[in-house]
Amino acid sequence: MEVLFISHKYPPATGGMEKFSFELINGMSKHAKVHKLVYEGKEPRWKWFLLLRRRTRKILSENPEINIIHLNDGLMISFTRWLKKDTKIPVVATLHGLDVVFPLPYYQHRIVPGFNQLNAIACVSKATMAAAAERGIDNNKLSVINNGVDHKMADPLTDASAKENLLGKYGIDSNARIISGLGRAVKRKGYSWFVEKVLPSLPKDVVFIMCGPISDYGKRWWHQLLPTAWVNRLALMMGHPTDEPALKSLAKQFPGRFIRTGHMAFTGIVQILKASEAFVMPNIKVEGDMEGFGLLALEAILAGTVVFAAGHEGITDAIHHQSNGFLLPSGDVQQWVTRLNQHLEKPIREGEKAGFQRYTLQHFSWEKMATDYYNWFQLITQKSR
Repeated sequence: MEVLFISHKYPPATGGMEKFSFELINGMSKHAKVHKLVYEGKEPRWKWFLLLRRRTRKILSENPEINIIHLNDGLMISFTRWLKKDTKIPVVATLHGLDVVFPLPYYQHRIVPGFNQLNAIACVSKATMAAAAERGIDNNKLSVINNGVDHKMADPLTDASAKENLLGKYGIDSNARIISGLGRAVKRKGYSWFVEKVLPSLPKDVVFIMCGPISDYGKRWWHQLLPTAWVNRLALMMGHPTDEPALKSLAKQFPGRFIRTGHMAFTGIVQILKASEAFVMPNIKVEGDMEGFGLLALEAILAGTVVFAAGHEGITDAIHHQSNGFLLPSGDVQQWVTRLNQHLEKPIREGEKAGFQRYTLQHFSWEKMATDYYNWFQLITQKSR
């Protein structure tokens, strides 16, 4: 098998889709001959898209044994509608969530129906597949292949004083109990909801630490020039931190109890996760957006943290209630307050936490994901013969 991967999401840029693209391409290289046409930030993005068709034709011409093409996401599908005209090679793609529900009428009525032109589509979760089917994508073309997780998150820290160093860095009392969160400041993550509605009802010695970049969202030129509706849609498409203003305000309202770290190195994030009594992923419903999968929750589990997540959208493909974490109703303040207080009063045993880790290690890995894609590719190429 020879595969051509086309992706506008790839390192050195960071993010969940960049990680997915990198791990899929590199994992597939163990099973098949891989060719890639990816955006690596070496030229303006507009130029990469402008030259995409010419470069694709060149790769296909020089490598006639390529027998399947994979597109990274829905946006990539919309920019390569010419592919089915240019080649008879099977074309497949992965849908992640937002690229299905993006709330632009033209996108929903003209672009999404065009997904049916592909030979097959993988969805990162059952929720993403359901959203695609609701929008008229042929069920026979849809499959679910879950994302993986980096197993090195489970490696023990060698620095025994990691927690003490962490507490000192952020001026946290040595007796404080930490609850952590991780990710970009987007509204669907629910972190402003959590700080405003849940944190005040937790014990006073609980500190909520949110790891992730802090941005100047709201101060960019296009916020001032474009209509609000277009600003919101662009923010969704580009993954901009739409929850940033609320979180900045709440950090001032809860000094010492709500701490944001800003961008952190991998080792720093792992230290915070390992020092936490719990990790929360309190996603809420945001019209036109969705959580395709729960990768951050899996990373927290492997770091040794007990995860409490909203039983919402694609998170339920990652967190299996009481097998590797706990699912709570999205937006239900009382249940979140009650369950977290119960956990803080009587934390689960270390043996149960270790069981959550084992379950996650057994069911999720980038290697397993790459193998699942390889098997899926095999079925599609066989059908096309």
